[in-house]
Amino acid sequence: METPTKETLLIELDKIFAETINWVNEQPKDHFNKEMVAEKWTMAGHLYHLVKTTKEVSKGLAMPKLALRTAFGKCNRAERTFDQQYKKYTDSLANIAKTTGKPLTPPEKFVPTEGSVFDKIELINRFNEEQSNIKNQITKWKEKDLNRYLLPHPAMGKLTVREMIYFVIFHTRHHLDNLKNNYVEK
Repeated sequence: METPTKETLLIELDKIFAETINWVNEQPKDHFNKEMVAEKWTMAGHLYHLVKTTKEVSKGLAMPKLALRTAFGKCNRAERTFDQQYKKYTDSLANIAKTTGKPLTPPEKFVPTEGSVFDKIELINRFNEEQSNIKNQITKWKEKDLNRYLLPHPAMGKLTVREMIYFVIFHTRHHLDNLKNNYVEK
């Protein structure tokens, strides 16, 4: 995927959110809050994390453009393609793991409290709501502005708005793949 248009990004968001919800709904109900992987988040914890991170991006997209420019400056580099940004993301995760000896720990506000129990329907509704919110915010942006304004990412630094939308897509994919690979009883 080179540089997708706003419409393409909206379609990709729909696909990954629907795939995530479908996969979660296909799993046994009692697995939702069960610790399937020792000392790792539950399935519900992953979904909670995705709700919180998507909400944060939506809040950033809702900020006035003048506030974004004042807080984060303007983009002074070539915008990355989807594939380039994905490589930067995976390289950042690998570099953090190599440097610290452990995987990236997200900021506390994005992490479920240990032992949290979530209502599956309520959390899925929140996930759907955040999908709707982010899509609503994206539709307010002009195509030409997606590569002009910046938002901060805790591990990757300043990203263009388009690159941050890429992040939401592949971050959601990252967690879904983790769930598919590690959260199914074998």
